[in-house]
Amino acid sequence: MLFNTVEELRAHLSSVHKQNASSLLSYVATAETLHLVPVLGEGLVEQLGNLPAEDAPAHLLALREKFRAALAYYAVLEAAPFLAVAVNDLGLSESEAPNSPAARQWVYNNFVEAAAATADKLLDVGLAWLDAHAADYADELDSAEYRSRKRLLIASADELGQYVATAGSRRFFLALLPTLRRVEDFDIEDLLGAELLEELREGLASGEPPAPATRELLRLVRPVLAHRALAQGVLSLSVALTGTSLRLLSDNEAVRQRQAASPEALSALSQAAYGYADKYQAKLATYLDALRPTAPPVLATLYDNANSPSFVV
Repeated sequence: MLFNTVEELRAHLSSVHKQNASSLLSYVATAETLHLVPVLGEGLVEQLGNLPAEDAPAHLLALREKFRAALAYYAVLEAAPFLAVAVNDLGLSESEAPNSPAARQWVYNNFVEAAAATADKLLDVGLAWLDAHAADYADELDSAEYRSRKRLLIASADELGQYVATAGSRRFFLALLPTLRRVEDFDIEDLLGAELLEELREGLASGEPPAPATRELLRLVRPVLAHRALAQGVLSLSVALTGTSLRLLSDNEAVRQRQAASPEALSALSQAAYGYADKYQAKLATYLDALRPTAPPVLATLYDNANSPSFVV
């Protein structure tokens, strides 16, 4: 585990559970499995958890420290429902120590929501740091999944955040990744053609700076891809609308129910994203028609309203 002693865990929790952090230690493994493994991969999490006490590689120690910050709050989040009750022969009862009454419901709710939000933000910080220093972790990140992302037209949280209000969240990008792949494989290939799309992918995977014509094509393609993926994917994600950006919620049922945007709000967001995608697609179609004057015109297809309770223009 990334935390092996109470002292290590306490160092990352400040005043949270300051009297006794030992009861939280047993929830670290659960938090790792639920929150770190899906975004880092089991191999890297296991490697960071098994670093030797002495002479551990400095770059891995630095990486472990980044993710320990988030893991501490995820451990709190996973522990809170169970530490609030006691199990005895008569069933469940509220945990209460002498001179320390049980937390009121609103206090408890605020606590777990704050823990979830802090953990999510710290995990995004760690993931952004890992992306920025990816060259230092070539061996750890050398996986088929990581290499395949280099071929994507939108391959990072920063690129996605340029077009949709995700605040550059790496977690949001990873959650939307399957939809980005699907839209690229079908919608974008229909627009560009398989040959041109493959040229773009190979150029991005090579790591070489793109030519001016390629940069211009990517400038027009990426907003179509981003908005169409958001329109399709947001309906199946649990997100909160913060006023300035979308925040992907933790995989915690109670927090998700209280903070998640309503189905109506997500439907409106999806429809708006489809509208933006169509507008960007019209610009892309004009550009492609100019590149291929002898080819049939590229049509900016409209959203399919068939069998839909709402109508999208």
